[in-house]
Amino acid sequence: MARKLEFFFDVVSPTAYFAWAQLPGVIERTGADLVYRPFFLGGVMQGTGNRPPATCEAKGRWMNADLTRFANRYGLPFVRNPTFPMNTLPIMRAAVAWTSRPDFEDFLSAVFKAIWADQKAVGEREVLTSVLSDAGLDAEAFWAAAEDPANKEALKASTGEAIERGAFGAPTFFIGEEMHFGQDRLDFVEEALRA
Repeated sequence: MARKLEFFFDVVSPTAYFAWAQLPGVIERTGADLVYRPFFLGGVMQGTGNRPPATCEAKGRWMNADLTRFANRYGLPFVRNPTFPMNTLPIMRAAVAWTSRPDFEDFLSAVFKAIWADQKAVGEREVLTSVLSDAGLDAEAFWAAAEDPANKEALKASTGEAIERGAFGAPTFFIGEEMHFGQDRLDFVEEALRA
């Protein structure tokens, strides 16, 4: 039986973008079942007392350089978005409801690309609507999902569960109750999936 890999993420995180881009290879090599677990990173940070790297000037400078190094390693388009940190609540509320849709990967691809390659201000409704429409996605259905009170509660629940299980940032991975954090720890994730 294939092992289950839970991927807790928020599209606001550039490291979640890097992880998402690497996960197909991990899944192909291990045969694991990938389970997308959207959460709200702002809620995780607040709930755990974690602080963004940029709150320490030296760490912020280092992280910007490190992100560029990893983007180059992975061959990923990456440009720091001038609107960061943007409000991703609508995106993540829709994401929590859309994980089973056949176009969910197209949705993630469009949003991650818009934020981390094209520097789009996805926190603005008109911009996000255009991004979704240009990708052939149903923007009207997206906004209905984003504004549905049930999906707001589902995102809160997913965020709360992640915190209870030990998450403090994004991306966070679980294999059973074994937690791994960071896109640069996918080698440990892969080892654990093979064990």
